[in-house]
Amino acid sequence: MKVNEKRKLFGVTMTKRAWNNVLVYVILIIMFVFWYVAPPLKETNEAAPESAEQMGLIPDNGSLSAIEMPDLTLQLANSEWQCANDCRLTNQQISGVVNNWLSIKMTPVDVQATDKITDVLLSFNDGNTARVELYASPYLILRLPNQQQNFKIENLHVSQLLGR
Repeated sequence: MKVNEKRKLFGVTMTKRAWNNVLVYVILIIMFVFWYVAPPLKETNEAAPESAEQMGLIPDNGSLSAIEMPDLTLQLANSEWQCANDCRLTNQQISGVVNNWLSIKMTPVDVQATDKITDVLLSFNDGNTARVELYASPYLILRLPNQQQNFKIENLHVSQLLGR
């Protein structure tokens, strides 16, 4: 081996090839340390920040005309909410149920809903309808079956929505 093929650093003499290997491994170790100590930032357009945002079920411009549940049907007639079938609710309780449906605050969740309570059909003045499902577990969940999306109801209990 020729003298110009050897390098000496801090009292250690090695060939050029050996020093190159040492440098490569040192750089790999530094990259490995920085990768796990300070991982790269995630992109900001992921769904996590949006999931914390509360939203309402019925838009402000949507005019609700009827709420149909298995044992209760509420309809808007002459700008007053009434039972379409025989019901045990007073006018104050009927308006409370309707106001609860109008004021639902919910956040999207990615949990599997279980323990189905009931189906509810919401009818609007423009002729559109929306079917929603209420579930009891793991917490009160409203499911939009057409969109395959689950929402956690934040501000109400099931009895407030069903008039029980």
